[in-house]
Amino acid sequence: MTTVDQGKESLARSILESKAARARAMDQADKFFAGPRLFDIVRERMLCGIRDRHPQWGEAEVEAEFGRQMAAIRAREERGVYTPVPQDAIDGTPTGAP
Repeated sequence: MTTVDQGKESLARSILESKAARARAMDQADKFFAGPRLFDIVRERMLCGIRDRHPQWGEAEVEAEFGRQMAAIRAREERGVYTPVPQDAIDGTPTGAP
């Protein structure tokens, strides 16, 4: 590892430790509201990236692409988390019954 790489790694570690310390110091209310604030920041960055890749698109197309990307992310992250449950297990009605 070069001196430059070691310097970058040290800086990255220092930044991460600083962020972790700030997060630990937050009270519960601040932690609660941090999630939506972070989502808004990431959403704006994603929208800027989509606009940059597709400058000819209007706002409706950009928003639609954002929705498609979020759906793909959600599907990937939730794969294998949820298991379909047969209807009769929910309401006691045998499967195939009217």
